[in-house]
Amino acid sequence: MAVTDLVLEGGGAKLPGLVGAVNALTSADYSIHRIAGTSAGAIVGALTTAGIPPESLVETVLDKDFTDFEDLNPVFDLVPWLGKIQGLLFHKGMYLGTAIHDFLDDALAAQGIRTWGDLRLDDPDSALPPPPPPERQYRLVVIVSDVSRGRMLRLPWDYQSALGVNPDSQSVAEAVCASAATPFFFRPRSLPADPSVAGGDSVLGADGGLLSNFPVGIFDRKDEKPARWPTLGVMLSARETAETQWRPNANTYQYAVSLLSTMINAHDRRHIDEPSVTDRTIFVDTADHSSTDFALTRTDKLDLIDSGDTAAMEFLSTWDWQTWKERYDRR
Repeated sequence: MAVTDLVLEGGGAKLPGLVGAVNALTSADYSIHRIAGTSAGAIVGALTTAGIPPESLVETVLDKDFTDFEDLNPVFDLVPWLGKIQGLLFHKGMYLGTAIHDFLDDALAAQGIRTWGDLRLDDPDSALPPPPPPERQYRLVVIVSDVSRGRMLRLPWDYQSALGVNPDSQSVAEAVCASAATPFFFRPRSLPADPSVAGGDSVLGADGGLLSNFPVGIFDRKDEKPARWPTLGVMLSARETAETQWRPNANTYQYAVSLLSTMINAHDRRHIDEPSVTDRTIFVDTADHSSTDFALTRTDKLDLIDSGDTAAMEFLSTWDWQTWKERYDRR
């Protein structure tokens, strides 16, 4: 059985594409050691590292009505448009985010996972400085944007140093929900903090994709030892060429969209364009779907799952770990 670490890109409602890719990897006898993810990648990563079999996760995704996640204050059940405006104006997001939190909390609890202490990983031979610091000994890492202080959080790694709290007592579901809190769609999450460290007793955590939607290098070794196994990535887009990356910016609207895309993607783009990264990344073509359209039919979900499965199998048909190491990592 081959071993790999995995990095999952964020993509909102395109989440089934990640599930399809993960299912294909495990069906091909890959054992996933650790997962890092942002937004939808954080959700799939949490459910996978909690021990839910990928084939069961496929059924869960197919059975779940994603529009349940678009939860409004019940006061506005008869006038949902007013509830969206009220949430956006007074709570920084149209939807409560309670439904996603409860879904995750229940699914994780069924696997015996509630706090980060339940996701501890004993890995003395990791790339981290010997002995590996306890704040990094976990099976999962999720990316969150700390909008209170304008910085990226890698949770649970940064709980102690950046927030001054013990990671083992913090909720996994809460951190994942923060990572998935798409700006203006879902309310940001309040993460507890020590005022002497963070400057306040909490920080607002929002979509990690604002700062790093594909943290592909997070598990790469920084010492002189050779990597024990690869870190593979899964992106929810087809591999881009110079032509598909180019934007005309013919008007103010297109220019604004390009500015937003640049702010979100530029941090990761410099890594994604490196051959050493593209050659270890599974590109799932999800062009026919929107990351913010949660009204997915079963057919839509099956299409995304099949796209993930196909992309992963095509990748594995040519992937060779030894060849990659000889080309890019000769330590």
